[in-house]
Amino acid sequence: MKFQSLLPFPILALAILLGLSNRGSAQILQTADNFAILSGSGSVSNTGNTQIDGNVGSSTSVSGFPPGIITVNGSPATPITGGSTLQAELDLIKAENGLSAMASTATETGVDLGGLILKPGVYTFADVATLNGILTLDANNQSNAVWVFQIGSSLNTSLNSAVVLENAPGGGSSAGIYWDAMAAITIGAGSTTLGNYLAGTSITLNGNDSGMGGRLLSQAAVTISSASTLNSTGDPGVDGYDHGLMYNGSGQVVPALSASVPEPAAFLWLAPLGALGIAFWRRRQTVMGPLVA
Repeated sequence: MKFQSLLPFPILALAILLGLSNRGSAQILQTADNFAILSGSGSVSNTGNTQIDGNVGSSTSVSGFPPGIITVNGSPATPITGGSTLQAELDLIKAENGLSAMASTATETGVDLGGLILKPGVYTFADVATLNGILTLDANNQSNAVWVFQIGSSLNTSLNSAVVLENAPGGGSSAGIYWDAMAAITIGAGSTTLGNYLAGTSITLNGNDSGMGGRLLSQAAVTISSASTLNSTGDPGVDGYDHGLMYNGSGQVVPALSASVPEPAAFLWLAPLGALGIAFWRRRQTVMGPLVA
């Protein structure tokens, strides 16, 4: 095919350039995304017949598997100590810093999350955040809904507390739910978790907890007791992490779909380029007729 025959496709060429302009984006958890449970400088310990779907790792030690069971993509797996957990911890710290830097849309300091219905947004707690009862996350029929909880200290949930998702197309995904606690996360017995739990220190599950979808990622220890369950890829409806948060070209954390949109400056040279291609194509069609390969 002659070079000129590429001119009938200026829009395709422009689309390719648009895609190239976003090559700097990355899912914010990066390699930490490979873990259902991650302990950075501390250990992971379990008691009881806990079931974890996703990798379990620590830079120091993992105990209690068995009796706990680990599967990855439906196949039995063993804990990971050292190795890839070291980079995952660095990616976890980077993600926590990125989440903390996001612009807040609501301040919830001193507010119990139990009984609330929250639309997508960035919710800030200057100190401790608590959940007593049921927190409903209303996706407002958005397929890329995102909730970020910026917690200045610890997150504490009570006995039989729950996080539920509603009005989400296809049932929703836990990919866009981030609990970013500067200190510890403690989840009460019999609770239902949802989303990615990131702790600056430790994470504790107090027994018979049910994870509908998400991860427990801690810079220190993770302690699990009494046959809890956690699924790093399962979701209330759809499976997988197609949405959520990403880094844009400037290193800021933004919703995944926003990251795929080029910076405004890119349009200053991409748009004229596309228009020039269309003009050449029309002129060619007028003067010489359709091109043939």
